[in-house]
Amino acid sequence: MTKRILNVAEKPSAAKEIAAILSNKRATVREGFSKYNKLWDFKYNILNFNDCEMTFTSVTGHLMEIDVVEQFKPWASCDPIQLFEAPIRKTVPSDKEPLKKTLEREIKKADILILWLDCDREGENIAFEVLEVCKNTKKKFEFYRAHFSAIIPREIDRACKNLAKPNEKDSIAVDTRMEIDLRIGAAFTRFQTLYLKKFKINSNGDQPKSTNGGGGGGGGGGGILSSHNNNSGSKEIISYGPCQFPTLGFVVERYFRIVNFKPEDFWNLSVVHEKVDGSSGKKISVTFSWCRNRLFDYTAAFILYEKCLDNTEATVVDVTSKESRYRPVPLTTIELQKAASKKLKISSVQTMQLAEELYTKGFISYPRTETDSFQAGTDLKGLINHQASNPEWGAYAGRLINNNEFVYPKSGRNNDNSHPPIHPTSSATGLTGNLKKIYDFITRRFLACCSEESVFANTTVTIDIQGERFSETGTMVLKLGYLEVYPFDKRNDKLIPTYQKGERFTPKRIDLTKGTTVAPHYITEAELLTAMDTNKIGTDATMATHIQTIQDRLYVIKNESNQFVPSNLGVSLVASYELMGFEFSKPNLRAAIEADVDKISRGQKTKQEVLLSTIEKYKQLFQLANQNTNCFDRSFREFYDPADPKGGDFRILVSQFSRCGKCNGRMQYKSDQNPETPKRILFCPQCIDTFDLPKNGDISQLVTSMGTPQNCPICQYQVLSVRNPANDKSYTICPKCRNFPPDPIHKKPFHCFQCTFTCNLATGNRQQQPQQQQPQQQQTNYNRNNDSTSSRRPITTRTTRATNTTQHRTFTASNNNFNNNRNSDRNNNFIF
Repeated sequence: MTKRILNVAEKPSAAKEIAAILSNKRATVREGFSKYNKLWDFKYNILNFNDCEMTFTSVTGHLMEIDVVEQFKPWASCDPIQLFEAPIRKTVPSDKEPLKKTLEREIKKADILILWLDCDREGENIAFEVLEVCKNTKKKFEFYRAHFSAIIPREIDRACKNLAKPNEKDSIAVDTRMEIDLRIGAAFTRFQTLYLKKFKINSNGDQPKSTNGGGGGGGGGGGILSSHNNNSGSKEIISYGPCQFPTLGFVVERYFRIVNFKPEDFWNLSVVHEKVDGSSGKKISVTFSWCRNRLFDYTAAFILYEKCLDNTEATVVDVTSKESRYRPVPLTTIELQKAASKKLKISSVQTMQLAEELYTKGFISYPRTETDSFQAGTDLKGLINHQASNPEWGAYAGRLINNNEFVYPKSGRNNDNSHPPIHPTSSATGLTGNLKKIYDFITRRFLACCSEESVFANTTVTIDIQGERFSETGTMVLKLGYLEVYPFDKRNDKLIPTYQKGERFTPKRIDLTKGTTVAPHYITEAELLTAMDTNKIGTDATMATHIQTIQDRLYVIKNESNQFVPSNLGVSLVASYELMGFEFSKPNLRAAIEADVDKISRGQKTKQEVLLSTIEKYKQLFQLANQNTNCFDRSFREFYDPADPKGGDFRILVSQFSRCGKCNGRMQYKSDQNPETPKRILFCPQCIDTFDLPKNGDISQLVTSMGTPQNCPICQYQVLSVRNPANDKSYTICPKCRNFPPDPIHKKPFHCFQCTFTCNLATGNRQQQPQQQQPQQQQTNYNRNNDSTSSRRPITTRTTRATNTTQHRTFTASNNNFNNNRNSDRNNNFIF
């Protein structure tokens, strides 16, 4: 009986190329339900079956996406903290339904499924998405995973002969990371976006403050916020991501180094000598540099200068000669991105797009790899032979093979045990633009790895004048080696005449030169990639995406020197969380997540273990962030003006109405112009906070019998009394708790009679009677900085904002002091 086999690749271009290889370009093509994903039919001998009816199709990346259930999607549906525990599901989105229908139709006719997804952790996850769709349609069929590192006949043939089962642990690791990113990103994005609506954040003037150093200003343009439809109207979002924020942090950290840089004057000495070179007969000028490098004290430098002038005779005290040899190791993804950015001026995200295109066309190996060593037995000479006809480096490739100049590549220190280093798999002609640049670089790097080392002779001459040492190093190329084919490493001769140890001479002059230290430049893409790689922020496949994301969000701007400059929004966000004492902009938190995800892949941890520990950690940070929103106020006031309360035309009814629990100032009682049902709010002009008030009833401040404000023990805002004049009934509210219930299980508006806190106004634990309680003479001061917390009782048995308090992160807006000894030295990092 003829076997019918369904084959699924990750991209249409990959499906087309692999089908062409397996069918010897004799496959017949037909349409699927998706106009972008065609199907190829042909016969092939595989799995010990002859003339199998093969069908090859593809998906387009991930077939499924995860999201919270519909109930939690509208932004007004829940407190953002609930997103840490909200149910999630993984489904096929509407735009992928045609792909799903194609798979469902084809698997019904198939006996076997072969998964040809990219051979990395992400590809493994996509493989299980395809498998899930197929299993939901047909319960019984065989399935296999094809492993390959290049779309060339040799690799595809090897994959067909070594089919295996997909790696479920890798797929679970990806699912875990995706769920963590979803929950953390959604919660903090909603929190930031909703709170920061109080500021006029836009692209106008959103440039970094001027600095005294660095690599120049930033470009600009475009809206600083993107529009997002979240089923409750279009909102301007300020996104948070566990990877994008540390990436932004590296940029902002360099920015603060520039801003806080203070230039200093320094002085150095140099000795100039002219001597006729014995071999060439030419007079060569040599400048010997001071071994002390420089001094920041002019008097000390001048004394040493005068000392040298007293007796200018120089004595050669040391002549050291040595050879330096070098050739590059094979190419990894991160090194390709860094080199393309630095040497070719191509961004990392564009580099990966171009490399993907070259890979799917069969010109290079799989471009996502951490391996910089070729396995023994790799036919490297066969790969070099493919380049023999190239007009630019064909002659050099021929020499490597025919003149025995081939040298086996050096082994690096990295191996992902999945893919070989990036290398050309066939000769490519007709390429243009940046696509040609990337192919040329990869090919020249491969040939360089298979070449002899370059050899340089380095001679260092050290002289002494009155006890002060000076030195200079000359360099001469002895052997070009790999540099013949690899022009991206610049090595030049630096000739100096011959000196003998003990030789004496009088220099032409001795100079005392003044200099000034300069600030570091803004971070380049190559430096940013290095920082991300060192600190394990993302993977080699995702780093470029994270860099692009912070540009798309306009948190950073790439200037004319290809350096990243943070926007005012980017600086404000990082500074806000730093003031809270968080390390969101540091790599530690994300690196810990990546390490745990790796442990899932290795079977050392379970998905549930990683989710519980990570989500709980970020949930606690979220609660602390909610308690320290004043840090946002402090940072964003440096760059942005406050927005109009509610964006409408409000008039002040009482300018000094009730006490603000954040700054201790007086809030304004306002109303809009609606004559029938006016909207009433409290607005704090210092904190720029707005709180909705009940539409009906007479509102007055509540005070104790001593005449002092009756404050809410949870948030310190003055309690208000709301009286219904029709029946003379009253109830009390805290303006903060009414709009932001202290526990997410409660819906707003939240009233005192619903509360169960230890407070004479809180009657939620007794019979609910919406009437005004007689306040006691003096309430206990439940300030968030109060050391005594033993008398506190949680609102519910769940963790609440009231119980997760901090003693060391309170900013008092009225006097602009930061009451935090821990953060006293951190303030020096900011321009505020």
